[in-house]
Amino acid sequence: MLSPPFYRKSLMICKVPLIRLALLYLTTCLIGLMALTGCGASKVSTVSATGTVMHKGNPLEGASVTLSRGGRDITTGEIAIGKTDVEGRFSLTTYIGPQTELKGAVIGKYDVTISKYIIPPGMTEAQYKALVAEVDKISASGAMMPPGQQLPDLVEMLPTKYSGIGKSELSAEVTAKGPNDFPFDLK
Repeated sequence: MLSPPFYRKSLMICKVPLIRLALLYLTTCLIGLMALTGCGASKVSTVSATGTVMHKGNPLEGASVTLSRGGRDITTGEIAIGKTDVEGRFSLTTYIGPQTELKGAVIGKYDVTISKYIIPPGMTEAQYKALVAEVDKISASGAMMPPGQQLPDLVEMLPTKYSGIGKSELSAEVTAKGPNDFPFDLK
């Protein structure tokens, strides 16, 4: 009996056909290229979006302003976030996945939530900072705070009609023409 033609053996490497190795190499290269380019994150474009938050007639410093739409998918630019300064002003940033951030927001209609966490009632800022320092010191040593001495949770300062995800009464529409400067006057 004759053995198979020599060319069939020459196309085999370690009993794996050369065509399969070529396809495996090509697939690996394509996956690597997609990982390096971010799988299309650069296709999302934003426009400048800013605003002001006033609370009971005064600028609200340190509040988080979140615009969200659709399924609130961070990979497609459905969330834009800003933080208010001492004058209550904020500028929005859209995050595309964990590594890409774009100034502004994607054009569209958004639900808006504004949230500010404060020290629990009955505790001064000095008391809270002292407790934070104590927790940090104990944590640095690898230990845990004894029961009943843990750091109390901060509390939401604003009512749910402003701060509740899916419950806020606030909205905004980011347009191509702008100016996309949103004043929020919280009563």
